[in-house]
Amino acid sequence: RRCALCREVYHTMALRQALRNLGGGAARGMATVAHPTGPVWVSSKMINLTVVLEGQRFPVKGKIGKNLAEVISQSGIADLVAACPSISLGKGPDTHVRLPPSIIAMLPELSLEQKSYIGDLCENPSAISRMASMVTLLPEMDGSAVAIEANRPFRTP
Repeated sequence: RRCALCREVYHTMALRQALRNLGGGAARGMATVAHPTGPVWVSSKMINLTVVLEGQRFPVKGKIGKNLAEVISQSGIADLVAACPSISLGKGPDTHVRLPPSIIAMLPELSLEQKSYIGDLCENPSAISRMASMVTLLPEMDGSAVAIEANRPFRTP
């Protein structure tokens, strides 16, 4: 398993690659954010998403470049915040989500560690399952819907 910093570095690299694919940053109204591995571009532009939880649809807005877990946990909607608990102090909030195939196609391939992480934390994971922290918001995701699915219950020894 990866340590929290290693996971953060991986997500940063995936974000940088996605932003490189989009083209320059400053010309698109993006600002840098301090990060342990260097600056990361986070857009001032927002996209609209629909988060589905137990059949109920919640509209949320998120900044391009943020991860889905941050958007869900900072939505201010009590049901969504409760569905995205803090996994650990280093990891922060995260939850199991199912994504449409169009979004899955935009994401990088899962590493073995990420597949293991999903298998450990998700109830009934599938090919369209991800942890919300693995999904970096892109402009092409505007108007998409994602579903929050069940996490495995935490067991204490």
